[in-house]
Amino acid sequence: MINIIYGAKGTGKTKKIIDLANNGVNSKKGDSVFLAASSRYRMEIQPEIRFINVLDIGINSKDGLIGFVKGLTNANYDIETIYIDGVYKMLCTSLDSNESAEFFMAMDALSQAGISFIITASCDKDKLPEFIAKYVD
Repeated sequence: MINIIYGAKGTGKTKKIIDLANNGVNSKKGDSVFLAASSRYRMEIQPEIRFINVLDIGINSKDGLIGFVKGLTNANYDIETIYIDGVYKMLCTSLDSNESAEFFMAMDALSQAGISFIITASCDKDKLPEFIAKYVD
């Protein structure tokens, strides 16, 4: 399952994804991972959630991010939810690029194995590309 939190810059997407992660800690059986493009919010994330600033470890492309997420899920079969805040900063691309489409296809494949993804996208709902809009509730 993939869920998208969308909205223009400054509309509270990061706060919402942090709240979802923190509130889900006690209700989930598996592990949670929070991927961000900054360490700014590290202290707001519950310690039970694995927080990773992907830019600190040199991820700045679609292939790097896909490979990293696959590595996480292959190394820890208990991961139930992956929260991704600032995905386009991590991908270093635009919302409607082929790289974005390929990233979402890869995450969709992983979600078929039972991993949930909550991803923020800085865009109004009516401007989301179809390959992202289909994941909006």
